Amino acid sequence: MQDYKYVYLIGIGGIGMSAVARWFNAQSIQVFGYDRASSTLTDQLMQEGIRVHFEDHVDAIPEQITNHREQSLIVYTPAISSKNQVLNHLKANNYTVHKRAEVLGMLTQDHLTLAVAGTHGKTTTSSLAAHMLYSAGKNMVAFLGGIAKGYASNLLVNGEASKDTIVVIEADEFDRSFLHLHPHLAIVTTVDPDHLDTYGDEKGFQQAFKAFIALVPPTGKAIVHQRAAQQLRINEDRPSVVRYALADATVSAENVCIQEGDFYFDYVSKEVTIRKIRLAVPGYHNVENAVAVITACLILGLDTASIRSGMATFQGVKRRFDYVIRNEQLIFLDDYAHHPVEITALLKTIRILYPDKKITAVFRPHSYTRTRDLAGEFAQSLDLADQVFLLDIYPDREELIEGVTSACIFDRMTLDKKLMCNQENLIDALGQQDQPDIVVMIGAGGTSSFVTLIKEFLLMHWG
Repeated sequence: MQDYKYVYLIGIGGIGMSAVARWFNAQSIQVFGYDRASSTLTDQLMQEGIRVHFEDHVDAIPEQITNHREQSLIVYTPAISSKNQVLNHLKANNYTVHKRAEVLGMLTQDHLTLAVAGTHGKTTTSSLAAHMLYSAGKNMVAFLGGIAKGYASNLLVNGEASKDTIVVIEADEFDRSFLHLHPHLAIVTTVDPDHLDTYGDEKGFQQAFKAFIALVPPTGKAIVHQRAAQQLRINEDRPSVVRYALADATVSAENVCIQEGDFYFDYVSKEVTIRKIRLAVPGYHNVENAVAVITACLILGLDTASIRSGMATFQGVKRRFDYVIRNEQLIFLDDYAHHPVEITALLKTIRILYPDKKITAVFRPHSYTRTRDLAGEFAQSLDLADQVFLLDIYPDREELIEGVTSACIFDRMTLDKKLMCNQENLIDALGQQDQPDIVVMIGAGGTSSFVTLIKEFLLMHWG
């Protein structure tokens, strides 16, 4: 990596790509990027001194890249279209071109790496681990898949880069990207089937996670949720695997309780018990995430005081149970949940915290294949709300699939109060309802404009 003076990222506006861009920029390497449209992230990168263009044309390639081919590294995301002119030109002209996952593999090869994988929870879990190490003063760098609150970034760096730097990486299972990493420690939160357009079926999906766990050397540890370990049929006596859960696992949480919106629990293992830990991010699923992170942090040498402090001061991740409005009149939340299991956990957490309030959910499905494959499960999870406004599908990187629309979910729902909406009529539909107690925007992509519209409407009428 030290041989490169210039790095050019194709798809720089993605959450994972922008973290890599920031890391190279912090190493005083000249960074350039392309994306198809400007965004808050690309605006921030440009403010940080990174040059970004939005034209998919060969003439837009920075001259530093064209004039210094041997000293230039090209990094791209699998989300980029196969028809992208810039990327195809660079490949055809023998530039050094790597996927983001391959670059992360190179970065982790010579460092003690904690990689966090799972269908759900990996962003919060990796961000919590990064915060714990950062707040404990460890020499570390973290590449995250979300914006960590308190840091306003998806890249956390503490100390100068050296052979002793601990690397925390959110390990993405999409496109089998996580198999390029070199983890000494791994956390696996969940293995519920997803990305079946890549894996074909549940068996193929699970085989990839087995291969990921197999990357951990005998001297390392894979910290695997009990349910995931059972789904993957991992041997009980496998010494490199530590099972975690709320209960009945190698490491677990006991005496979980809620006080003034915060979760408290005891961390329990054969070796140590840490009592009355305060976790400020809500949800029993986050208590489980915390158990996994504490296990990793103990292996990495954090003491009890650092663990208590780190847990209590973690502010969470943007768009994960994110309060947009929170007052006596109403609550408006924004959440990235885009899988039925995540939606179920989200709505159950809201119920636990606000048992006497009614929940209005606004959901935008993410991708045609996920909607097609999990329509029934989406319907069951959304039925946990009191009222649902269902928006059109956000296609992400996919082409239209004939016959797959939000109606596939809508028609399977049993909830009486449900309505299909779009950006043009959502606010009118909300306006015809009584004042809501809680509104939650749910979805992984194409939701920011809806959040803005809903926020303005709620504040104008009931804020």
